[in-house]
Amino acid sequence: MSQFRFVLVVFYFTAVLIFAVYLRGANNRVFYKLSQYNALQNQLKQKLGAKQLQLESLINPSALSKRLEELDADD
Repeated sequence: MSQFRFVLVVFYFTAVLIFAVYLRGANNRVFYKLSQYNALQNQLKQKLGAKQLQLESLINPSALSKRLEELDADD
């Protein structure tokens, strides 16, 4: 009976250690994905900022009047 109990305890600890290794790997994968998404989010924020600046330069009243003057000068 004690040999059976020993085998059962060894099996239990082995299963717990395997599960711990699995959780560690899953944690690393999730952290990597989160890092990727954060980097992508930062890139998209930078692109959005650039597009907003570009839009503001197009609708800026002084820029509009300057372009209108250029169009009038061409005519």
